[in-house]
Parts: sequence; C-alpha cells; structure tokens
Amino acid sequence: MDSPKSDKKKKTLTGSISVSIVMTTLAVIVMILLLALTINRARENDMVEQYSRQQTAMAKGWAAGIEDLIIGVERNVILFSKRSPAKILSPDEASFLLRDIYDEMAGRIHFIAALDKKGAIIAGYPSWKYKETIEKNFPQNNFVKELTKKKGSYFSKLIFLGDESDYEQRRRYKTTLIGVPVYESNNEFVGVILAALSLSFIRERYMTPAEETMMMDHWIIDDQGVILTNANDSLIGKNISALAEAEFPLVDARFVKEGHGIYWMNINEGIRDKYIVSYTPMYVSGKIWSIVAVTPYKSVVSLLRKTFISIIFGAAGLIVAVIVAAFSVVVIGRRHLTLEEEMKRLREREDWQEKLLREKKTIDGIIEGSPIPTFVIDRAHKVILWNKACAELTGYAAEQIVGTDQHYLPFYSQKRPVIADLIVDSDFKGLENYYAAKRVEKSKTVIGAYEARDYFSDLGGKSRHLFFLAAPIYDDKGAIIASIETLQDVTVEIEMSNSIQEYAETLQNELTENINLRKEIESLYNYLQSLIDSLPDRFFEFGADGIIHYMSRDLNRQRGLTSPQIRGKHFMEFVAPEHTDLVVEKWNKAAQGIYEPFELETTDRTGNKRNLLINIRPVKDTDRYVIVQRDITEFKNLERKVYESQKLAAIGQLSAGIAHELRNALSSIKMSLQILEKRMTPTGNDLKRFEIARREVEHLEELVNNVLIYAKPAEPKITPCNLKNIIEHSLLLAEKNILDKQLKVEKNIAPDIPDIHCDEEMLAQALLNLYRNAAEASEIEGLMKVSADLSENDGRMVRIEIEDEGAGIAEEDLPNLFNPFFTKKNYGTGLGLSQVQKIVELHHGSIELQNKKSKGAKVVVLLPFDAKS
Repeated sequence: MDSPKSDKKKKTLTGSISVSIVMTTLAVIVMILLLALTINRARENDMVEQYSRQQTAMAKGWAAGIEDLIIGVERNVILFSKRSPAKILSPDEASFLLRDIYDEMAGRIHFIAALDKKGAIIAGYPSWKYKETIEKNFPQNNFVKELTKKKGSYFSKLIFLGDESDYEQRRRYKTTLIGVPVYESNNEFVGVILAALSLSFIRERYMTPAEETMMMDHWIIDDQGVILTNANDSLIGKNISALAEAEFPLVDARFVKEGHGIYWMNINEGIRDKYIVSYTPMYVSGKIWSIVAVTPYKSVVSLLRKTFISIIFGAAGLIVAVIVAAFSVVVIGRRHLTLEEEMKRLREREDWQEKLLREKKTIDGIIEGSPIPTFVIDRAHKVILWNKACAELTGYAAEQIVGTDQHYLPFYSQKRPVIADLIVDSDFKGLENYYAAKRVEKSKTVIGAYEARDYFSDLGGKSRHLFFLAAPIYDDKGAIIASIETLQDVTVEIEMSNSIQEYAETLQNELTENINLRKEIESLYNYLQSLIDSLPDRFFEFGADGIIHYMSRDLNRQRGLTSPQIRGKHFMEFVAPEHTDLVVEKWNKAAQGIYEPFELETTDRTGNKRNLLINIRPVKDTDRYVIVQRDITEFKNLERKVYESQKLAAIGQLSAGIAHELRNALSSIKMSLQILEKRMTPTGNDLKRFEIARREVEHLEELVNNVLIYAKPAEPKITPCNLKNIIEHSLLLAEKNILDKQLKVEKNIAPDIPDIHCDEEMLAQALLNLYRNAAEASEIEGLMKVSADLSENDGRMVRIEIEDEGAGIAEEDLPNLFNPFFTKKNYGTGLGLSQVQKIVELHHGSIELQNKKSKGAKVVVLLPFDAKS
C-alpha cells in the first residue's frame, strides 16, 4: 500500500498529467479549429474562383450573342433607312415596308416606326398602341435633335412605354430605342426610323435558361450604369451605383472591363449582402454596355459550409470523447493510457478518412452537377469521375468510362493520351508532340494547367470545336495524384467567327470590285464627257415632253445659262420669239417621226450674227430625242466667199475678153500715132500732144497686159536658168525707175546658188514689179538692197530679198496687199503684187511682205530649185 506521501505524489503527478492533458487537448482543439477554418477558407476561395471563371465565360458568351443581335437589328434599320426617302416617308408604302422588316427581325423589336424631320409619326408596325405609346411617353423632338447632331444611329436611354396601370404591359415595354436618320440624296435630313429593342426577347433567349438551371441572376447595364433588364422588375431603370459599393467596377460605366469578384451589394429590398459578380463589356453603336452575372455568395458556398459544420461537430464529438477517454485513462491508470491513446489515434484516423470521403463525395457532387463537361483521372490513368455534362457532350455514359482508361474513345479512334494523361505523367514533351498543332499553351488563370483547341468531325453525333483545360490535382505533399480536364463546346463561336470573316472577306471583295468598277465607269464617263465637250457641236437630250435632261456645254456662263441650271426646263424657254413657229413646226414633225434639219440665225452676246444648223434624232429604245446644234457661221461665210469668187472669176473671164479686144485696138492706135508722127513731123505743142497720146496708149497697154496676166495667166515654160542673170536683167529693165529716184542699189548674190528651173520671162517680170514698187516707195538718193542665197530652213529653196528705206507699209494694209485692184497710189491698177503672187505660186514658191524695224519694207520670195516639185 502506498504511503500518504506517495499518494500525494501520485495525486500531484495525476494532477499534473491532467493539467497537461487538458492544456494539450485545448491546444489541439484550437489548432484543429484553425486548420479546419483555413482549409475551409481555401476551399471556399477555390470554389468561388472556379465558379467566377465559369460565370464570366458564360457572361462573355452571352455578351457576344447579344452584341451580334443588337448589331443585326441596328444594321437592318440602317439598311432600311437607305431606301428611297419617298417610299419611307409615304404612310402607305412605309406601313408595308415596316411590317416586312418587323417580321424579318422575328421578335427582336417591339415595334418599328417612321417619323418625319419634326418628330411626327408617319407610319409604324404593329399598329396596336405604338402611336399612343410614343406620343405619351417619348420626347420625339429631343431624340430627333440628338440624331441630327450625331449624323448616325443613336441608342436612347431606358424608356418605360405603355400604360402604367397595366403591370404586365409596363414590364413588357421597358425598352431602349434605336434611331437612324433618313437623308435625301443631297444629304438633307428628312426623317427618322425608330425601332424599340425587345429586352424581354434578349432575356428569354440568353439569360432565362441559365437562371432556371443555376442560382445566378443577370443584368444588362447601359453606358450610364442604368440596369436595362433583370428578372427582378423593381431593379430595372435603377443605376448600379445605387446598389453597389463605391469600389464596384461598373459604378463608372465608362471604364468597364471584363472581370469578376466578390462585392457587397443592396439588391433584395435594401438588404446588404455579399455576391459573386462577373461582368464583361458589350459594344453597342459606339457605346459600352455590360453583361453582369450575379450569384449570392451564400448559395455557392452553402453546401461546402454545411459539410464543414458537420465535420466540425463530428470533430467536436470526437474531441469530447478523447477528453473523456483521457480522464478515464487517468482514473483507470497509466496502464490503460497507452492503449487508449492508440485507440484514440485509430479513431481519429477513421474520422479523418470519413471526413475525406465526405469531402470527396461533396466535390464529386459539385463536379457532377456542373454544366461544364468534366472528367478526372487518377495516377493510373483510370477515370474516377465522368460527369453528366461530359456524357451528354461525348455520347458515352459514365458507366462505360469510369474505372477504365478508355476516356480517349469519344475523341480518337486509336488509343492515345489526352492532356490530362500527359499532365499526370508530367510529360511536357508529349504535349508538344500531340498538341503543338492544337495551339496548346499554359493557362493564364490556373497554375500548372494547360489549354488547347481541337476539331472533331463526329463527337456525340455532331461536328464540334472543343476548348480543353486540364489541371493537376495535388496531395498534401505537393505530389500529383490525379488530373481534371474540362471541355467546352465553342463550335457556335468559331462557326460564327468564320462566317463573319468569310462575310467580311466577301464584302471586302465586292466593295473592291465595286470601287474599281466605279473608278472605271467614272474614268470612262469623264473621258466620254471630255470628248463630247471637246466637239465643236453642242448636244442636247430632250424628253418627249420637251424637258431638257442633258446639255454638253454651257450656253452662256455669264448669264447663268450653265448645264445644271438649264437641266429640267422646257427647251422653248430658250427659243427666240422670231423662231418659235419654225421650231414648233419641226418639233411636231419629229414627234411624228419626220426628222428634218433646219437652220436658225441668232445673235451672240457680242452682237454678231451666228448661223446654227439643228438636227433632231430619236434615242434608240427610248422616248427621248438627241438634238445636235452646229455653228455653221464659218461655212456660210465660206459659201458666200465662194459665191463671190465665182462672180469674180466670171468678171475676170469677161475682163480678159475685153482686155484682149482693147489690146488689139491699142496696138492699132499706137501704130497709127507712130505713122502720123513720122509723116507730120509735129513740133511744139503738137509734138507734146503726140507724146502724151503715146504715153497713155503705153499705160493702157500695161494695164491691159496686167489684167490678162491676172485673169488668164499662161502656163510657165520651165527651163534651167541662172538666177543671177535674171536678177541683173530685171534690174536693167527697172533702170529708168531707179535713175528717176537716184537710188543706190546694193547687190548681195551668193556665188554658190545653182541654176533653178523656172520661166525666165515670168520671173523677170515679177522681180521688175517688185523693183518698181521699191523704187516708188524710196526717197530721193535712197538705198535699195537685193540679195539672193540658199534658204536656211530648207536647203532645196532659194531666198530672194528686196529691201527699201521708204515709209514702210501701213499695218492695216498688210492683209490686203495681194488682193486684186487694191492700191493706195493715185495711178495704177492694183494688180502688180497680185500678178507677182500669181507668178510665184505658179513656180510653187511663196512671197511675204514685212515692215522693217528701222525704216522701209522688205519682200521675201522663196522659190524651189525645181519648179515642178
């Protein structure tokens, strides 16, 4: 039996042990609670993060679909506004057109209406209450002003339409209006096309299915932060800033970006609560709207928390049992303490195993219920989880796949690793070998995960594009014990992207072809227009009613008679009164198919008379006419000159006949005077009278000879002649004229001039006339120059120049010097230079008279060496 001291010692030892056990137990409880809270917190965060990504991906998909839907509505309204304004603004035609576009958009809009530029309603569809709705609830004029400023499509803020007393109708007509201006061809604003976007259609199509299967709620928020649509009707029209805290990203709607997070919000009747929020931008006609998916935080983590609470209660019961057992061990004795301790450890192990089993079942339940196709494989590449969504996607039930390594069957005909297999084995080279062409890459959001894309022609009975995301699962030591892989069907997105790209390429090709074709047409049109404008004739196009549709050139720009101003007017407005009867007669005949050209004499703006030839012809296969107006004034003048020339030719022939008869008579008179002078030997005044008579007879003979040469020149007798001899001989013939003026003659004849082919007598006569004219024009003791040389411009021509230092030739007389009978002398016939010109032309040469810069005049004669050439 133990002594009291020993008992006391034992009691002290037992007390110390009890205190130690109690303290240790409390420390263990605290550590277990802290560890459990930490693990639960981490699991909550992982679950919330995974759910947030899933929610963000869904919001992004809805945003793309809704954005395409709204852009489609806007494009249809814009295309409708490009139609003829006359049809759009006509109530009858607009009603049919609006009904067609309403039916075509199949519920995407509540109604569509056309307004004039003052905001008054022209037509709309459907007819029930749209007019009353707009007039009661919509400020048309402000909307019209906004459209006029913007010069393009415009989206209104959220508008409540309908009867406020009718809740269902009021909910149905919460909408935003799409407005597109209508312009005439001259860019004049004439009206507006309004379409009421059906927000309820968008919800039913994109959001309601997700809300029915999941716990999340969805909002569409405009660029001002106003909620446009929500399942809770009381939130529609409120600003997001009234519901969210200041740090919420969408409070400033201008800087919205894609993202997710956990935020405190006042959604349900002002109750502040925590929500998992995912948001993504949506671009609508230059504005940034947002798709927001909201899920109560409690709803996501509630199951996990219930599991955690159950585990805590179980752990608490276990701890109580341990404490009881510990005290029992102390009471029973140290002998049983070791055994109880061992039993406690065994029970703890079993409890932890049960806890892990529960957690596994919980996680399996979450994955199984997830809408994202998911499967999990272990280290042995055996499938341990194949959820319902995966079975629906692949067509393989979980019973066929779970427990096997045949998870490749839905995807590949031969056995090969999927991404999850390669991650389990840490085979990163295998990733490159099998998935390099599938754009495999590290995930930017999940550590250690890889993602890729692939196409399957037959997966679950359909061709699909899949997005893979596989991530490793670690144990508590950081070793990979399994791998999870999720599949996402992105077929719709890729096909839509491909369709949009193909459509964009088609539009670009068509646009390029149209631009090139337009450039070619414009180039051809401009070229043809320049050809028509370059023609001397002016072209008109008239309608059957006499209205001018086209004119090639302006009539009188100074008077405002330009082509654009004349177009659209009746041609009789531009016909002079004196020509009215003739023009009306010809126009009526043209209407009967009788096309006769006719002439008009008009007066231009300078007062000159102009002759116009008018031709009317029909334009083939139309009821229009083309009128060609030709200015034939010059032709008329030429015609008159030809007629005058013909008269002069007839007079010339008559003059030649008369001159021939006069020459015979003059020869007889001259001979008779010579005979009488010899017989009578007159002296004094009688001798003077004989000399006067002889001179006048000689003068008349010269006149008659000039007339005969001009009127009926003889053909030249061409022979080789020495030009120098001809010049010297003609100077001797003009010696009397030169001596009378006491002129000094300066000759400069080139020695290397070859012989020329000419009629020597004719050429000498021509030079003699030129010498006489130069002598008559010169002053007493003046200088006359005669030169001859080869032409500098043409080596086949010889150039003869005769210069004097007289008074020169009046400028106004230069054009008339070679005209027959033109003279400024008190005597003479005016045929001398005409005779010279005739002789030079018979030798295929040319003659020109010039005033010298200093004093006098110069005559230049160019003759070919061979007059026959």
